[in-house]
Amino acid sequence: MTRYLVYLCMAIAGFQVWAAGPAQRVIYTYHADPPFYLPEQPTDLSRAWVTRFNQFQSEVHLQVKHIARAQLNGLIESGQSYLVLWANPLFFQSKDPALLASEAIFWDADILVSRVDNPVEYHHPTDLTGLRLGGRQGFYYRGINELVAQEKLTRQDAVDDYQNYQRLLNKQIDAFIMQRSAFCYWQGNGLNAALLYVAEEPHDAYSRHVLASVDNQDVLSAINAFIRAEKADPQWRALLMKWGVEGLMNPFELELEELLEADIDKQN
Repeated sequence: MTRYLVYLCMAIAGFQVWAAGPAQRVIYTYHADPPFYLPEQPTDLSRAWVTRFNQFQSEVHLQVKHIARAQLNGLIESGQSYLVLWANPLFFQSKDPALLASEAIFWDADILVSRVDNPVEYHHPTDLTGLRLGGRQGFYYRGINELVAQEKLTRQDAVDDYQNYQRLLNKQIDAFIMQRSAFCYWQGNGLNAALLYVAEEPHDAYSRHVLASVDNQDVLSAINAFIRAEKADPQWRALLMKWGVEGLMNPFELELEELLEADIDKQN
């Protein structure tokens, strides 16, 4: 009888572990631009990435949650547990010096876009002296904010990239800065690339990762395995192609020095 009870207890305990299912985790994203965030569409790059991760393994189930950058900063600084998608560790190290970063998912850059009939080349922020530059509300641009403070450059902020695009075509600004990933998406979804000139040198370049608090180290190991598997997966390549960002999987699109330079205070 005693042995029977022991076996019964073991069976119940095993059932409880099985019934509990995978560990539930929230993964945050703060990007408000496509292809990372398309709230009115059935899916976007963030939701697709999380769905594929959940299908890849069965130990952790991620749920993506979009929050503002300021809210995310506060969450990290408060010492709460976190996972952040599409971020660079240098953007958040001042918030949590102990943060962990996954392997790179892909590479991105902030590019300068102007009109093809009035092209603006870029090598250094001082190249923009005297111009009207379109930016994004709340974004920090290294070297450019300082020129604005010195009244050497006029900055006009917009709520999104498409507003800057319209202002550029209407000649209300001379150029604007946007993420290369967003530009790749908009090329097939509303931007007339024939009217635009993209400076060969980006304003900034960086790799995108999943960031994690130290208590999520086990989850990060599973994420790294997934990232490595996805790089060779034709279905993932097809999804990236759908949103126009397949080329960002190749780090050699960007100069090595650009990849190593990242702005700690970006979007603060």
